[in-house]
Amino acid sequence: MSPANPKDDESRVRRRDEIATAAIEVLATKGFRGLTHRAVDAAAGLGPGSVNYHAPTRSRLLHLALGQLFARDFEIAGATFGSLVDVKPLSVDIVVARIVDFIEAMTTGDAAKRVIARAIMLGEAQHDREVRELFDTQRGAFVTYTQWIVASLDSEDPQAEAETLVVMIEGLIQRQVLIGSRLPRSIVEQMLRTIIESSPLMTE
Repeated sequence: MSPANPKDDESRVRRRDEIATAAIEVLATKGFRGLTHRAVDAAAGLGPGSVNYHAPTRSRLLHLALGQLFARDFEIAGATFGSLVDVKPLSVDIVVARIVDFIEAMTTGDAAKRVIARAIMLGEAQHDREVRELFDTQRGAFVTYTQWIVASLDSEDPQAEAETLVVMIEGLIQRQVLIGSRLPRSIVEQMLRTIIESSPLMTE
């Protein structure tokens, strides 16, 4: 038996990424009913039946799409919040500004399509246990990621405060993409500052 070729593995990973991107595009533009293997083949620029090889079921397509969606979210989070590790002390003003940067990055360009696709997949997750578990796992990882931010603000309960922060971010991201016209940056900053400063979990 010949050893595995690393280039073959890279090719498979790249193809799955292409399929995941195409599935997100289809979900965002055609909805859940439009998520067919044929539609994803076309969106990915692949020949008929190509997607079926890597994702034989719709559930598998959702898994690929959701995995890439959260990976992109974490890339944006790292680029936005990563440098805060070296900021001492970490003030509410700085955190609010970075959160708004994150929300803007998550709701413009291709990222806005991911917001739409996520909302559609979250609805489907109510009827698909495996997709729901993947949502819960990935979201839990993001809540954990934000704990160090609220801990730096002297939170009395970083875990609970991180959940509060993620709920706020999720709601504002959906608001900016899914509901009417976008709120101005100044309004979003004011809302976040008011909520964070008035939180009973904060000592300052």
